[in-house]
Amino acid sequence: FGSSCSGPSSPLPLRTPLWLAPCRAMPPKLQPGQQKAANGVAVSAGCYGLIMAALGIFGAATHGFEKKAMHSMYGGLGCLVLMSVCAAVIQYGGTRRSALSGMAVALFFQLLFLVVFLIQARKASKDPEKAGRAVLFVVMAVVTMGGFGMCARPFVPMMFKRK
Repeated sequence: FGSSCSGPSSPLPLRTPLWLAPCRAMPPKLQPGQQKAANGVAVSAGCYGLIMAALGIFGAATHGFEKKAMHSMYGGLGCLVLMSVCAAVIQYGGTRRSALSGMAVALFFQLLFLVVFLIQARKASKDPEKAGRAVLFVVMAVVTMGGFGMCARPFVPMMFKRK
C-alpha cells in the first residue's frame, strides 16, 4: 500500500497511498510519429462510424422507416457512437496505453460486426423476400473490411518486423 518512493530519503511517511506519491512515473506520451498514426486511425474509425450510420439509415429508409426495420438505423447510429468514442480515446487520450486501448476496442468491434454482417447476409440470401437485405449486409461487410484494414494499418509493419 505504501509508495515505492517513500523511504529514508523521502519526506513522505512510509504508509503514503500510491495516488499521493509525487514520484509516480507518468505514463509514456505518444511520440510525434505515433500521434500522427493515432490521428489517422481515429479519423478512419470516425469515418467508418459515419458510413455505417448512413447505411443503417438507408436500410431503415428502404422499408419506409417501419418499426420492423428501425433496428437497422439504431444499429448504425450505435456504431457511430461507439466508433466516435474510440476515435476520441485514440486521438485525445495522449498516452500510448489509451491510444492502443481505443484501437483495440475499435478493431475488436469491427471484427465482431464483420462476422455478424456475414452471418446475416448468408441468412438473408436464402430467403428470396430478403434479397435486398442480403445486398445491404454484403455492402456493410465490405465497408467493415475496409474500415478494419484502415484501422489495422499501423499494426501491419509491427507484425512483420524482424528482430
